[in-house]
Amino acid sequence: MQETMPESRSSRSEVRLNPFSIGSPHPYSHSRTRSRSHSRSSSRNRPSLTGPRPSQRLIRTISVDSDVSIGEDEFTLKTGESHVPPEVPEEDSKEIADQLEGLKLSERSSFRESENVEVPYVPTVLDNSLPMDYLQDDVLNTIQNLRIPKWYVRGSMGVSPLDRNKIKMTKITGAMTNVIYKVEYPGLPSLLLRVYGPNIDTIIDREYELQVLARLSRRNIGPSLYGCFQNGRFEQFLENATTLGKDDIRNWKTSQRIARRMKELHTGVPLMKSEREQGPVCWIKIEKWLENIEQRGEQWVNDVSNVQKWLMCRDWPTFKKAVLRYRDWLYSRGLPYVRQGLVFCHNDTQYGNLLLSSPVIPLDNVDPVISNPKSASSSSTVSSLFPQSSNVSLEQILNPPIQEQSQDSKLVVIDFEYAGANPAAYDLANHFSEWMYDYNSAEPYKCFASQFPTREQMLNFLYCYVSHLRNKNAVPIDDEVRYYYNAIIKWRATAQLFWSLWGVLQSGKLDAPSAQLNDEKERPSGGKYIFTEMDEPSDALETPEATSESSSEKGVDIDSFDYLSYSRHKIELFWGDLLQMGVVERDDCVGIEEQLEATLL
Repeated sequence: MQETMPESRSSRSEVRLNPFSIGSPHPYSHSRTRSRSHSRSSSRNRPSLTGPRPSQRLIRTISVDSDVSIGEDEFTLKTGESHVPPEVPEEDSKEIADQLEGLKLSERSSFRESENVEVPYVPTVLDNSLPMDYLQDDVLNTIQNLRIPKWYVRGSMGVSPLDRNKIKMTKITGAMTNVIYKVEYPGLPSLLLRVYGPNIDTIIDREYELQVLARLSRRNIGPSLYGCFQNGRFEQFLENATTLGKDDIRNWKTSQRIARRMKELHTGVPLMKSEREQGPVCWIKIEKWLENIEQRGEQWVNDVSNVQKWLMCRDWPTFKKAVLRYRDWLYSRGLPYVRQGLVFCHNDTQYGNLLLSSPVIPLDNVDPVISNPKSASSSSTVSSLFPQSSNVSLEQILNPPIQEQSQDSKLVVIDFEYAGANPAAYDLANHFSEWMYDYNSAEPYKCFASQFPTREQMLNFLYCYVSHLRNKNAVPIDDEVRYYYNAIIKWRATAQLFWSLWGVLQSGKLDAPSAQLNDEKERPSGGKYIFTEMDEPSDALETPEATSESSSEKGVDIDSFDYLSYSRHKIELFWGDLLQMGVVERDDCVGIEEQLEATLL
């Protein structure tokens, strides 16, 4: 399965990661990279070329050097230190403190981690709005300048000698923050080209993202990063892998496998001291995005009709107050104990970011539903939060066959653009929320609230998540599962709010119309494009954009994705949860019709 790796790690100065551990890039990724792609330049604005000159290859050093705390989550608190916030009513404080103290898994420990990772970099820009033949030239020349293994040809000065007519670039649909291509050439390993979307710096901190990739490299997690340029990067492409679909994540056994892999990620990547001090990254971004929407979209938010239609609130000030009230309410519940209860989270584990590197071999006699309820009760040695009517064998969930667990490594998580420190409950709530979407439907923005996992489906996932890599001396597993279940219900609204604000920012409605292309633009191989107007013959034929060198996979059409409708569906769930939890009044919101059932265990 594994592609042939370059002959020398140190000599190439690249981040080398095992794509089969947890993450790796894949062509069929439906990652929440949701931005509109650039349209191709019209033939009336055709560029001519000046003479090339080589681009200078640089080395970017990514430094990770900090005090790192390990082994902490909601249940691992610093010994002897009170973490019950003062906002918790006195009668509830002791109960919460006792609960969390009893659920402690291990003592807090820390060490100093130092890591410097060098990544090839060229200070050039790839413009994917160019005609395909020019884009192909620039891609080949950028690869040459980065000296990507196997593709690099010695002796050429900045211009690749490879034949442009043999390169194939396939645009990967379903990517909605970046424009992504699979780059192929006969006899060479395929590459994944990621071109960052416009204004994406508002949403993703690229410097932090590279730090995350560097940290994951220590643990053989994530993609092989071959090199960066100003507005994107080249990564390893994982061949012969299949992406999960909306029905796959609902499969009983597959859901268990996802749970175990998420637990490995949460417990396997330590956090830096700075991450823990800053608190949950989801709320850092939410607060930043609120300010950004207010500043960039002053005219948009001042139009009450926009706020009422898309954010379902009577006005912007009321919306901000409701968001901050929910944040304060969430923290007052003792739920993440803000800094101590954080783990490294992916934060975007929707089915398009989950793939299998090879097929899972089904095992016999592992059906979780027992046909004879009496045999289930007589053989069970543990209690269960499952309703008796479900007839689920908890022992089969807690003790999966070794053959079953041995296939977990086939499940790969990709695209860590939104990764960072959060409570585990947030990551789990976000994953469950993705069950409600079909990104390959005619209305990919639409939320199907009825598809949120049932209590039995959530318990199947959580019993598997909690039992995996668990301290044998921990408190009864039911207590821990109940804690996570209730925390997920409380954090679920955060996930809806996060992606709703993201959709508003991605919609392009906050920005002034983009300027036309400059008359001259720098080329990756040196020299310039000079754009000139060209008249087309009156009898010119219409030709499709796709050529033999370019094709697209099936999936979400990023050019027409309805970001604001997506935001509205998300925010409706947000208001529904807040109303059920008594955080806001119905007068705060407008037109709420659909709510999720949110019953605590």
